[in-house]
Amino acid sequence: MNKTREIRDLLRRIAGTDKQVQTFFNAQVTEVGDDFCSVKYQELVLEDVHLGAVVDGGQNKLIVKPAIGSQVLIADLSEGTMRDLAVIAWSDVESITINGGSLGGLVNISALTDKLNQLVQVFNTHTHTVATTGTAAAQTGTAAPITSLASQFNASDYEDDKIKH
Repeated sequence: MNKTREIRDLLRRIAGTDKQVQTFFNAQVTEVGDDFCSVKYQELVLEDVHLGAVVDGGQNKLIVKPAIGSQVLIADLSEGTMRDLAVIAWSDVESITINGGSLGGLVNISALTDKLNQLVQVFNTHTHTVATTGTAAAQTGTAAPITSLASQFNASDYEDDKIKH
């Protein structure tokens, strides 16, 4: 071994940087909050684990809340000191919130399309019973049906399939 490499290895050993650092590990979720969760890793319970790897305090973010008892992959952003931890993968997801969630839940496209097409069917077949007067005998009948029919809905016309559930 040359002297330069030997000096470098000795300096790494003195500084403690010669050890392999585990920056990713699996853990089990024990508790979930709004932005943080607690996990059990081996015999340790680790608290304040970020639910997102980027923490800026803003509402423009994606928060994935894992189910309690599920397995998660944790990234140690503090390079082995376990001071700054974030969940980066989930075995079971309880909920996903995008940009604060103020717009509500996602739409079930198939159910929406079915309901809209039921409405179209009712509209297209709807008629009114009318009573007419103005003659010696009262008359009843059915008004003429609508002349232009509504079109059926097709989910592909309004579905963005980049996000699925």
